[in-house]
Amino acid sequence: MTIGRHECKNARDTRLKEAIFISLDEALTALEESFYDLTDEQVWSFPAAGKNNIAWIVMHCLDNLDEYLNGAQTGERLFPTEWRWDLWQCKPEERPKPGDPFPTAQEMLERLRKIRDAGMATLEHMDESAMTDRLGSHPHKTLRSDWYMRTLYHTNSHVRQIWLLRGALGLVNGPWPEQHWA
Repeated sequence: MTIGRHECKNARDTRLKEAIFISLDEALTALEESFYDLTDEQVWSFPAAGKNNIAWIVMHCLDNLDEYLNGAQTGERLFPTEWRWDLWQCKPEERPKPGDPFPTAQEMLERLRKIRDAGMATLEHMDESAMTDRLGSHPHKTLRSDWYMRTLYHTNSHVRQIWLLRGALGLVNGPWPEQHWA
């Protein structure tokens, strides 16, 4: 990654595959940018009552990205799914809370880079027509492109939450999110 050292890239002659590539690159870069400079204590803290911490949000995104970029597209995830990153399956007493074990910021960055590398390589080797291939029988996602779009916008919504939590931690004088594509 080149967080803080990159120049804005330009989108040109954008078809569906290229649009997905650009959006995926933007979402993954924005996710990394949202936590790469934080300490473990900062990502593990719960600065907003009743809300998840940054570590949980990042791991939730990474679990989702691995499922949709790798599992759905190739049939193989890089990391096993973990129920604790999916609140839909948690009982109230299982929700994330202070004192729970969370990965370090460095471990999350390493996982993000592996998921990114595999997901981008898979997308790079597909041709444009593959975007309209049917994948499985999910009621809301039928085309390969649907699976990509779902995880892209899901990740973007969580990146906004991370920046709000950074503000709740008082981290308002540090780096600011940037645009990576124009």
